[in-house]
Amino acid sequence: MSNSLASWKKVLPTAAAAAMVLTATTAAAPAGARAEEKPGATLTVVASGLKNPRGITAQSDGSVLVAESGEGLPGCAVGTRCLGATGAVVKVPFGGSMSRVVTGLPSVAVGVADPATVNASGPSQAVRNTTAGGGYTVLSAFGGPGTPELRSSLGASAKPLGTVYRTGDGKILGDLVTHEGTLNPDGGDINGNPWRFVPDGAGFLATDAGSNDVIAGPGDGTTSTKYLMPKNGTAESVPTGIVKSSDGTLYIADMGGGQVGGSRIWKVAPGQQPQVLVSGLTNIVDLALDWKGDLLALSYSSSSLAGAPTPGSLSEIDLDTKKVTTVPTGDRLVQPSGLGVDIFGCVYVTNHSVGTNGQLVRIWY
Repeated sequence: MSNSLASWKKVLPTAAAAAMVLTATTAAAPAGARAEEKPGATLTVVASGLKNPRGITAQSDGSVLVAESGEGLPGCAVGTRCLGATGAVVKVPFGGSMSRVVTGLPSVAVGVADPATVNASGPSQAVRNTTAGGGYTVLSAFGGPGTPELRSSLGASAKPLGTVYRTGDGKILGDLVTHEGTLNPDGGDINGNPWRFVPDGAGFLATDAGSNDVIAGPGDGTTSTKYLMPKNGTAESVPTGIVKSSDGTLYIADMGGGQVGGSRIWKVAPGQQPQVLVSGLTNIVDLALDWKGDLLALSYSSSSLAGAPTPGSLSEIDLDTKKVTTVPTGDRLVQPSGLGVDIFGCVYVTNHSVGTNGQLVRIWY
């Protein structure tokens, strides 16, 4: 693994309503993809002051949930890794102000000189739990390196890091860090770093950006390797976004080592193995299905992760023709990490997702 990719895989999950409206008229197509461009898009900031916001989940009442990875431990010494209880689940009603419906969740970060720029690992996705235990089901990331030994060194309160767990009763539904530390399916360095999940029966399927696989958990605490995502040439896959259509088809994104044009999106029809649907994209971190049934793909940056981040982008993919169309957001998407579509068809992105000044933006196009 290159040093640049190793650094990214360590910090990836560690990536009141405002009235400001931003209009973008230009955007670059994802590098390597044959993409057309839509007319100008409008971005509206609907929540701000978010602390390392990550994944977005649309709810049946029209609201959306945002997982906040938090800020680790406030006051943590520079260069020291500290565990705090600053992770949260944020609810944003349509047209209303945000509220933190769950707080005090585990969050870990290395202290920095400017606290506003801290890059934390913690809640990366949350869904309302309708089964026993109540509360929310949360996938927690665990940045760098995601080993059982490092987690243990942080103390008992760090146990939910790198797992899928319930906030209501604290039950661990699946421990992806232990899975990686015990099995190491790709044979590389030990780095359990889960990013997104989808419900699967009574359990879940989760992407692990650190261990390059998709993990199945039936919900009883056990796990198994569902798919080992292949390298793109010599570059590790780094799987990120995952979404399931109404017919059970899965779509899984990978970052392809953080290289320009290295990202792929995989299609997994029921009972089949993953097949490449689209390639040539760059740094895809999340996926969603829109109201038309097209696939949306969010790019964290249009440049190689070996350099300074450049503006991200949003693409729409016709699942019948595989045509990629760029949604022109200009330079307004800065280190975006989460993507969701609500019941009204509105598209949401977590923006400025590194640091404590994150946003939730609504995109019209």
